[in-house]
Amino acid sequence: MSMMLPTNQKKSKLSKTISFFELCYHSIVRNVRKGHSNAVQGLIMDVLQNLLLVVFFALFISILGMRSVAVRGNFILYVMTGVFLYLSHVKVMGAVRTAASPTDTMLKHAPVTMLLNVISASFSALYIQILSMAVLLFATHVWLEPVTFYSLKGVVLCFFLAWLFGIAMGVLFSSIGIFFPKPMTIITTAYTRMNMIFSGKMMLANSIRPALLPWFTWNPLFHIIDQARGNAFINYVPRNTNLTYVWVVLLIALVLGFMIDHWARKYASQSWNARR
Repeated sequence: MSMMLPTNQKKSKLSKTISFFELCYHSIVRNVRKGHSNAVQGLIMDVLQNLLLVVFFALFISILGMRSVAVRGNFILYVMTGVFLYLSHVKVMGAVRTAASPTDTMLKHAPVTMLLNVISASFSALYIQILSMAVLLFATHVWLEPVTFYSLKGVVLCFFLAWLFGIAMGVLFSSIGIFFPKPMTIITTAYTRMNMIFSGKMMLANSIRPALLPWFTWNPLFHIIDQARGNAFINYVPRNTNLTYVWVVLLIALVLGFMIDHWARKYASQSWNARR
């Protein structure tokens, strides 16, 4: 009696899709729990970080006498629209940059791919950021003053656009960092620090002098934050920013990042990051 050997059966497209989303779910959970084994503790730490930044920038704007150039309305909401979008951008950029490296040891496992790492890192950062924002907005609405948005859909769109732009820059910086790891670490840090000023968190695009405006308009995050404030406040209409520029830069950065990464993955080596 002959023994039948098992044959490899090809999975259907639906089965592959379900398996991929299952891997995404477990990878996202792993990324969320990586920083803190306790999910509540991680959320509290992120809320405190956001709260400290909101308080710092609110005091900074008030001390410098820049409160007069803010939008008439809820001052805390004015600060939050800048801080939340800034954090959404830089946090996902940092998470994707560290997760998208072709020399990542997790890529040695067959089911793990660069795309899976990017998805898990970006969605885990988004999950924590949304939870912390919801907590702070609820606390502000209950304890300080009611929080209302002129166009909530527009604000949400700008928030997700800042998140997507962070993914694009993270992929681009990660792919270039394969060839120049140390310089790209410095460039990424400098980019994050520059956005502390040139993202427009503390000022409105309409209030900036025309001679100084080019120092800010190069930055897509500046456009996103200014447009978000236009959607958050009924008495502010952005005149110097637009989202078309953001979409163009985002798509260029994302395509370039994936193209460079696709080429580099064929030649990537662990020895590239080794010290000489």
